[in-house]
Formats: sequence, C-alpha cells, structure tokens
Amino acid sequence: MDKNNQNRVEHDYQTISAKPVELKKDYNFFNHNPFFKMLSFFVVLLIKIFVFFIYGKVFRGLKIRGKKNFKHLKKDRFILVSNHMHVMDAVWIGAAIFPKKIYVTMLQSNLGLPVVGKILRVAGGIPIPETKDHMIRFLGELKTELSKKTPVLVMPEAAIKPYHVGIRKFLSGAFRFAVDTDSKILPIVYIYKKPKGLFKYIKKKPWLEMHVLDPITPIIGQTSKESLTLTKDYVHSVMSKHFNTYSDLKEDGYEEK
Repeated sequence: MDKNNQNRVEHDYQTISAKPVELKKDYNFFNHNPFFKMLSFFVVLLIKIFVFFIYGKVFRGLKIRGKKNFKHLKKDRFILVSNHMHVMDAVWIGAAIFPKKIYVTMLQSNLGLPVVGKILRVAGGIPIPETKDHMIRFLGELKTELSKKTPVLVMPEAAIKPYHVGIRKFLSGAFRFAVDTDSKILPIVYIYKKPKGLFKYIKKKPWLEMHVLDPITPIIGQTSKESLTLTKDYVHSVMSKHFNTYSDLKEDGYEEK
C-alpha cells in the first residue's frame, strides 16, 4: 500500500459505516437555537452519567490529574488538544468539563453515522468542512465562539488508533486555529497505568488517566506558518515528554534520564 493510501485508510478509521454527507450552503456550524442548546445540555448530562462515570471510571478505571487547569478555560480563549487513543476520549473530555460548554471538531463524514452522528452533533460535535467556502464560514464562526471563551477541542492526531503507546505525529489544524484566533492551547494527555493487585489477573487492557497540563501560549515566529510550526512542534514535545514520564507503557526506544 502506498503512503497516500495508508494515510487515507488510517484517517478514515471508524467502527460504523457512514453515509455521504454534504453540508448546506448556509450550514450553521455552531447552533445557538435555544431548543438545540437545551437538548444538548441533557444529552451531555446523560453522557456524563453513563459514558464518563459508569463506563469510563468503573470499567476503564479513568482518573483525571491536573483538573485544576480546567479553571483557565474561564479566563481566556482556548483550543484543547489531546492524543486520540480511544473512541470515547473526546467524549470523556467534554464530560469532564461539563457543565461548561465545549465544542469538539470531527470529520464531516461522522455526521453520516447512523444515530451516532446525530448524538455527536447534539453533544457539541462540529464537522470540519471539506470545501473552501464552508471553511471560510467555519473559521468566522470559530473566531466568534472563541471570543466568548467557549473552548474548542481538536484531536491533532486526526485518526483514532486504539491504545496506541505514545504521541503520534500532529496535523496542523489545531495550531492554525490557535495562531489565527490568538487563542491559548490546553494540552490533555491520556496515559496508561498497569492494573495492580487482583486486577492484573483479570484485566487485559491498562487503566486510563487523563492528565490536564498547563496552558501553552502559541510561539510567534516571523510568519504565521512559522508560528504554526513552532507551536505544533513545541506542544508535541511537551505532550510526548509527559506521556513517557508518567505512563507505565512507554514509546519504543524511549530512555528515562
């Protein structure tokens, strides 16, 4: 398989077949209809109970470290970034921040997932548009939302790779949003902890921890492209170092110093 096809297959990873989706010309990426917002509140509340507390904490052993850093979201504009290693990782972040509103960018094709697509949309999913005209509209609405201090979560690894050990290569989108909108970045790193005691005999997968790191201000270079690259590389290095320092499972070739 050639490199382009390999990237495409990885990026299109999904558990359910999605129907093709085409956005309307006047599509509202950030829906402010009061009935939609009310429905969204109750959907996320149910997600917090069943997906976060019951599935996440009870069955996956999910713990949150550095939760105090969520308080920064009240004070400034933020793009959140995280490694993408579980189908529920973005959902857990949104539930952890609830009742504060958060939006999560997702593939436009996710809207075509039966049932799940509608739930994701109502819960705060924002499709990343595939056309230039829609992208211009999207960026305008994004700047407006960030000006209201509504955080937006972007998964810079793009594709889900279940239980991947380490931080994979980042795409540029999240950091372009941060630089273009003068927003800070809040890195979130999922790490793995080996089960102990009786659990090490009955659990095949490691426990999960969500680590909320300190905010990062974008690095300003001579051009916007340089700013984007410097910021992306720096955030990646911070998240990689944190993962390999605190995770029981570490990247191949990593040596503790």
